[in-house]
Amino acid sequence: MLVETIAVSQLMPAPYNPRASLKPGDPAFEKLKRSLKEFDLVQPIVWNRQSGHVVGGHQRLEVLKHEGITAVACVVVDLDAAREKALNVALNNQELASDWDPGKLKHLIDDLCALPDFDATLTGFDAQQLRDLMFVPEPLGMDEVTREEAAPEHVTAQLEIPYLRWAAVRPHLDTLLATEPTIRLHVQLPQGCS
Repeated sequence: MLVETIAVSQLMPAPYNPRASLKPGDPAFEKLKRSLKEFDLVQPIVWNRQSGHVVGGHQRLEVLKHEGITAVACVVVDLDAAREKALNVALNNQELASDWDPGKLKHLIDDLCALPDFDATLTGFDAQQLRDLMFVPEPLGMDEVTREEAAPEHVTAQLEIPYLRWAAVRPHLDTLLATEPTIRLHVQLPQGCS
């Protein structure tokens, strides 16, 4: 792997890049900006010497430009146009990444949230997403009312189950509902499925 420091002015965004652009003020832009400030550029931009195009790292590059950075570390590739485009798709393709292991992610987030004086939002999850991951209900935010008086009637937990797994998961939900009669379950199947 060849890594070089290249002037930002030489890094042309690929005109075909299929990822939606981020702009200052977008929540994802601001999260990425914060991550780059905290951790620096630990994942270099991928740049093709033949075309001058950025192949991977368009969002990081936009944030760095906005912050006034004039040169960045780049992984340099030397690819023809077709292979450049294929690499761009591969680098952006969520199908090439695995899903979260929910148990491990929750455990890791729990560990980070338990650290004194550590801001777990450095993970890129905002405060609501962290509460959702840790199954913590939204705080009431009421100063004058006691928790008992203001306790919500229900906590809403939303599950998303892949349709192909529904038949296997349903008996577990039926068992839960049978043992916890106060739980209500609302099921919405994909359109055209029964």
